[in-house]
Amino acid sequence: MRKRVELVIRADVWDARRASQWLEVTAVAHGVPVEQRVRLDHCLDEALANVIKHGGATASAAAVVLAFGVRRGKGVCAAELLVVDAGEAFDPSVLPDAPMRKPRNLAEADVGGLGLVMIRNFSDDLRYRRSGGRNHLTITVSWTEAT
Repeated sequence: MRKRVELVIRADVWDARRASQWLEVTAVAHGVPVEQRVRLDHCLDEALANVIKHGGATASAAAVVLAFGVRRGKGVCAAELLVVDAGEAFDPSVLPDAPMRKPRNLAEADVGGLGLVMIRNFSDDLRYRRSGGRNHLTITVSWTEAT
């Protein structure tokens, strides 16, 4: 993997927007195709929304570290985005998807609950570990390139 590029942000909506812009510029500079950039951006948005909404006081009091890198080899490529936060311990890779309930109308619809489903569907690999009191979530998307 090429050297990782990092960004440190606050766990708030304004820095989440800045993170999205950073990801776009960084992924373009690393030659990541548009489809994979969009997939990673959706995952980043959902991951940061979860940190902000569910991470608790420790998440909002500490910096969030983002790291991005690309692996290339024999036409197979992967972009990895690491999100490190100090929120409550939470492993999204083992939590079962919420049961889908189809509402009869908009008033009966539940708000939220699909963020993890989106992250799982948009990523090709999702890894989690807890280390030093921080969550480390690695989101990977893959593609092939002509050699």
